[in-house]
Amino acid sequence: MSWYILYFIIWVCGALLSAVLVRICISLAPKLGFVDLPLHEAHKRHKQSTPVMGGLGMLCAWLVIIAVGFLGRFAVAKVLPEEIHSFLVGMENIKGSLGIIVLGATLVTALGMLDDRKAMAALPKFLGQAVVAGLTACMGLRISFLHAVPGANLIVTTLWIMTVMNAMNFFDNMDGLAGGASALAAFFMLFVAAYRCQYFVATLAALTGGVATGFLVWNAPPARLFMGDGGSHFLGYLLAILGVMTTFYQPGESPTPTPILIPLLALGVPLGDAVAVVIIRLRLGVPIYKGDNRHISHRFVSLGLSRPHAVLVVLLLCFVVGTASLTLLWLPPAGSLLIISLVAAVFAVISIIQFYVPR
Repeated sequence: MSWYILYFIIWVCGALLSAVLVRICISLAPKLGFVDLPLHEAHKRHKQSTPVMGGLGMLCAWLVIIAVGFLGRFAVAKVLPEEIHSFLVGMENIKGSLGIIVLGATLVTALGMLDDRKAMAALPKFLGQAVVAGLTACMGLRISFLHAVPGANLIVTTLWIMTVMNAMNFFDNMDGLAGGASALAAFFMLFVAAYRCQYFVATLAALTGGVATGFLVWNAPPARLFMGDGGSHFLGYLLAILGVMTTFYQPGESPTPTPILIPLLALGVPLGDAVAVVIIRLRLGVPIYKGDNRHISHRFVSLGLSRPHAVLVVLLLCFVVGTASLTLLWLPPAGSLLIISLVAAVFAVISIIQFYVPR
């Protein structure tokens, strides 16, 4: 129980500090030229100039909490329960992995912020993503179950990190959407990591969810600030890393191997939206990286919902799919098949709306 209290405290502290630092970024962004102008691109529908530096606020809050926790662990260790005390003392063993994650998160946020400040061409941006994702995988943070093909673990991990970052970037198309989806996905990762007693991963998930929650204080409709590419890259990178590091399936504990689907389903709606939008753009002969109003959230608006209600519906879909995926940890084959069928039906409904509801 002590660990669950600690995760809650970390989430709350991350949220509070993120809310404070993001508020500072609201004032700082216009002075540094980080402003998103209305209608300067076809898919930009906000009505007034909006600061676009939420990613920096979240990153700084995340780094401060990590630094305080790592540097101050010995000062508080003795007043904490023995199980947590032992973990804090043993944090030396994970500082290498933590260093890789800190470096990667900082680099992708900087890459995204460069694009926020002055739009980058697609190729240099993708190359930057590939370099950071590839370095992360090469330094040891990668999946480990594809041993049959040499190099497969490294390649798949690199593609996974890039895919999640771009999916979150695509998903950042309405106030509160990407931040809310990120907080939900972080919670699902936290749930599994806590269940598996992966204390470091669960702590990282709690902090990621916390800073996303704090950002939402200022990004809830009507947004006073956007996360920008810096924020979507930051959250996407961390969620991808959590998906890599969390142990979803352990032989002998889960009745089937289906828990390996949990990271895909926890991020299923953003990933599915990205795939659908790419297919639509390819069919129309437009560049896949060119923003538009063909996302599932825009389709709900076309059906008559307000933008805040459209965001709420999409987040509810994220919650339904992610929560259903968690049951795969315990269900026997028949139950797992039912859950997979349920999720498939949800995505079928989303696809019908996305492909056949006019803009």
